[in-house]
Amino acid sequence: METNYAKSAYRTFLFWGVCSSLGVTVSTLVDATLVGNFIGSTGLAVANIATPVFLLYLLMGITLGGGAGVLIGKKLGEADLKGANRVFGSVLSAGLITGVLFAAASLVFRSALCSLLGATPELLPQALQYLTVVFAFAPIYVVYNILSIAVRTDGAPKLAAISSAGVIVTNLSLDLLFMKVLNWGLVGASASLCIAETVGTLILLTHFWNKQALLSFHFHIPTWNEIKEYVENGFGVGSAFIFQTVVMLVFNTMLLKENSENGTFSVAVFGVIYTMSTIPGAMFDGAGAAASTVISILGGEKDWKGMLAVYHDGLRIVAAAGMIMALFFAAGAKNILIFFGLNDGPALETAATAFRIYALSVALAGVNVVTTSFWQTIGKTRYASGLSVLRNFVLMLAAGFFLIDKKGIVGLALVYVISEGVCLLLVFAIQIFGKIKDYIKEKYSFTNRVFEEYYPIEEGSMEKMSQNLEGLCDEWELDFKQSFFIHLIVEELLLNIMKFGIGETDKKYYVSVKVMDNNGECILRIRDNVNSYNPFDLRGDEVDRAVMEMIKKKAKYYEYQRKLVFNYLYVTI
Repeated sequence: METNYAKSAYRTFLFWGVCSSLGVTVSTLVDATLVGNFIGSTGLAVANIATPVFLLYLLMGITLGGGAGVLIGKKLGEADLKGANRVFGSVLSAGLITGVLFAAASLVFRSALCSLLGATPELLPQALQYLTVVFAFAPIYVVYNILSIAVRTDGAPKLAAISSAGVIVTNLSLDLLFMKVLNWGLVGASASLCIAETVGTLILLTHFWNKQALLSFHFHIPTWNEIKEYVENGFGVGSAFIFQTVVMLVFNTMLLKENSENGTFSVAVFGVIYTMSTIPGAMFDGAGAAASTVISILGGEKDWKGMLAVYHDGLRIVAAAGMIMALFFAAGAKNILIFFGLNDGPALETAATAFRIYALSVALAGVNVVTTSFWQTIGKTRYASGLSVLRNFVLMLAAGFFLIDKKGIVGLALVYVISEGVCLLLVFAIQIFGKIKDYIKEKYSFTNRVFEEYYPIEEGSMEKMSQNLEGLCDEWELDFKQSFFIHLIVEELLLNIMKFGIGETDKKYYVSVKVMDNNGECILRIRDNVNSYNPFDLRGDEVDRAVMEMIKKKAKYYEYQRKLVFNYLYVTI
């Protein structure tokens, strides 16, 4: 029962987190599909050459946003709203400045950058058309990712998913308008994707007009040390994108060394493999991001058992999902390639073989992704960064230089399997021999006395709750004032919720009561899953209102929050 809350919170964030992560992925998939069918393999090759730019945007947004998100979550877990808002304002400013600087530099040197990305003289004109628009929207892409992480951490994962849906719908609609109706070609493809990202950003901004939002939209000039801390905290997850960028550049160049026709087709196949990899990748990233959000807040609460429960739950989910997707990819390899417009008969068989081999890596990747997020969140940033470097860079390049030269696109598919397999073995070794559980228990345990109990919200719980609290006060030898207020707050809150917060429903509601000894002070934390009711909004009769007002005024510290899609009350007595 004591970890049910953590698992429940994680699964809520998991569902909406995966939906949110799939937004950009589906947009990329839609873009690649329509480009391949409307423009052909040349257009698909250009879109693949441009992929490292989108990965770079993810690097900037997720490294900054993810690193700051860990800090925001911990501060929310500690009920430090001022600190959480300072972090949010500074990371938002850092992201905007980074995006503007990159946009300015990339537009000035866009021809050189297109060549650096692997565009041959034949592809350069089309690459310039596509990437000029993408370069100009750099600030939007960076800020979108920062906002998405912050909004999820602030208890609104559903809104983050809605913003992703807005990106998908806008991109699909504008792709059809710009490429099919107006015949704008690659310019239309890139413009639709960038406009869609802007729509998603505007949807995320609506969160800050919600009265339940704990974060406020503002800018705060960051210090160098703050930026450094965000990067260090977020590098384990965010670095994957810069390493993928380098790997894609190298692999595109190696594949294009073949004669022009075969090289372009191989790059197009690589583009399909990469594009399809973003589907399980988004699901695993969503699972990892959800785990990071929940674990960071639980870490602020010193709930080490809940942290481990979330991690293990995440592993089970991604392992099962990975096997299912691997089977689907292997069975439908040829149809997937044809769906993207690759219909070259003789070469199609080789491409299908490569895609089936790649599918094996999908079954292995989820555990590696979730573990990277977990290590990063608990403070094992070196482990997270090391795993990311090995998985996305060192092993990929080492195997790629040998296998792509020998076996072409089939060798490239083998690279994915080798990288994921080796890293999975490393994860098992570190989890078993690295004493991760002991580390978490030591770092995230409350050192003084702690009492915690869960109760169903029903009349029969009142007597048990009173008995438990009476025994606690006697055992801890609390003074009369502390004992009186603990009983008053807990019992009045439960009565208030039963009277006004629960209607006719079969849903099971519960309340968690946690009392912590803080060197003479008592910290009382109560959380419940009555999602839509705030007992401190002064509903109820005159007596109820008077009691709630007295609790707010007499406590040394009082804060009522909605966090992790549940209600929290923090009181220092």
